[in-house]
Amino acid sequence: MFRSIFVCALAFGCLLVGSSPALAAPPPYYPPIDWIPAASSNYDVGRTAAITTIVIHETDGSYTSARNWFTNPRSRVSAHYLIRAWDGAITQFVAETDTAFHARSANPWTIGIEHEFWPRYGIWHTDAQYRSSAQLVCAIARRYNIPTDRDHIVGHNELPGNDHSDPGPYWNWTYYMSLVRSCSEPRAQALSRGGINTLADHSYVPAAGLEQGTASEEVALLQWDLVYLGFMSADDLSDGSGTFGPLTLAALTAFQEANGVPATGTYGDLTAPALAQAIEANPATVPLVDLDPGTESDDVTQLQTVLGQLGYMDLVTGYYGPMTTDAVVRFQDANGIDATGAYGPVTRMALAARTR
Repeated sequence: MFRSIFVCALAFGCLLVGSSPALAAPPPYYPPIDWIPAASSNYDVGRTAAITTIVIHETDGSYTSARNWFTNPRSRVSAHYLIRAWDGAITQFVAETDTAFHARSANPWTIGIEHEFWPRYGIWHTDAQYRSSAQLVCAIARRYNIPTDRDHIVGHNELPGNDHSDPGPYWNWTYYMSLVRSCSEPRAQALSRGGINTLADHSYVPAAGLEQGTASEEVALLQWDLVYLGFMSADDLSDGSGTFGPLTLAALTAFQEANGVPATGTYGDLTAPALAQAIEANPATVPLVDLDPGTESDDVTQLQTVLGQLGYMDLVTGYYGPMTTDAVVRFQDANGIDATGAYGPVTRMALAARTR
């Protein structure tokens, strides 16, 4: 993951770095990262608070100048990461478990990502930089269960007690957040449960961090949860699910109002557990585990029984073979779900909704 590189910092001679890897090297789903340690006087070892927020910075200078500044023991500044403009290369200077000096009072609970940007000398944000940064943010969010929304991915200028203006008007938040939410291919934030990021211990409820304009499998799961609870109509999803539009906004707001949650229309940290609680209070009679072709179990028997009740198959064997796969595909096609033939969270809640 970390590549040893040879750096000659201005005024500090040449330094061979990479022999001391970042503390707690990142999981394998992180993008490629170069490691250059910041000067020890430019960060604090350890953390005094849990990591909850990712901060976006602009350098107002070149990649080289930022690198030299972070390795200068007299600067007393650093960031965890720096992303080069022209190719999106990522360099780490401070371990995530340590406290970089990038956001004053917010340092203890944030991870700082600097982006090379110096328009005075023709260094602008590039698509490579945006995409590389989004992949890194998705990986960090997955590692620390940080929602991928604008409440948790913020600009330096949005933090309390800071007088900086970065990122400025040339930073495209709309485009950047669309990349973060999709988390590239393969999606860096997707968890093992059917490739969908769900609430811990609740594979039928998406993790928090969805808002109007989001398009993802998590939104599809949210929509079918709302159908199951009676706040949306299945007919609203007949042409396909997964886009958080006005109908989803209205349904989510109605759910929030009915369940004592602030009616923000955003699916956040208060709404997610409330949704899980509401579904637990109305348990579904469908298998609660993901199933794939080739599986043989009582859960497959239950799945086949429910599909039979809906007219998609007429034989119960307990084995997830071609007949069951075909039945699941036809059910998915009929309900605007990606027809994979596998039984995952979205199909589960659609099937549960159709059997209520």
